Amino acid sequence: MKKRFWNPATQRIVFVAIVTLGLVLGLVLGVREASQKPVLKIGEPRVRVEGTTATVQITVKNTSEKTVYCPSVGIAAIDRDGLDLAKSVALPDLTDGRLEPRASANFIGTLTDLSQQDIDEKLDEYVAFIIDKNPCE
Repeated sequence: MKKRFWNPATQRIVFVAIVTLGLVLGLVLGVREASQKPVLKIGEPRVRVEGTTATVQITVKNTSEKTVYCPSVGIAAIDRDGLDLAKSVALPDLTDGRLEPRASANFIGTLTDLSQQDIDEKLDEYVAFIIDKNPCE
């Protein structure tokens, strides 16, 4: 009797090979992603609150060696559950927003959608984040 190629033993070997390949690939990609440092670093937000208007200033630094970036920066007021109370876009202060390699720039944004009750009862912190890196041409 002729032995078939696609028998249970062959199926097990193919299955183990695919699972092993998937595990190794997942581990390599996970370590690679975890070891990459962000190209644009955001400093701690500096906040000035007047009534229900919060002005947030952040410093963004380009840590790349060669690429010029024109980033879009966002700011938000976050509640204790990590949800946005208010969100806005920060604009470059005194520059056009181009970040040369190893340069930094200040961005300023204003949050006006906060109520006094939100500020008193819900507000946990102000955060800044990169919306888009936007390499400049």
